[in-house]
Amino acid sequence: MNREGAPGKSPEEMYIQQKVRVLLMLRKMGSNLTASEEEFLRTYAGVVNSQLSQLPQHSIDQGESIDQGE
Repeated sequence: MNREGAPGKSPEEMYIQQKVRVLLMLRKMGSNLTASEEEFLRTYAGVVNSQLSQLPQHSIDQGESIDQGE
């Protein structure tokens, strides 16, 4: 990961973008977000819409392992 960030984006903008992405991925995997996490996503709705279009479109199989090591 590039620590210097994207050109033209402040560290705060990068933090917000990354936090939104993580929260959306957690929600997509079925995790229940806290009230403060949901509020964060509502506050940054524009970033949410941008990140939603970048999330993988395939479903994630919960509880199933591809390779059981047998």
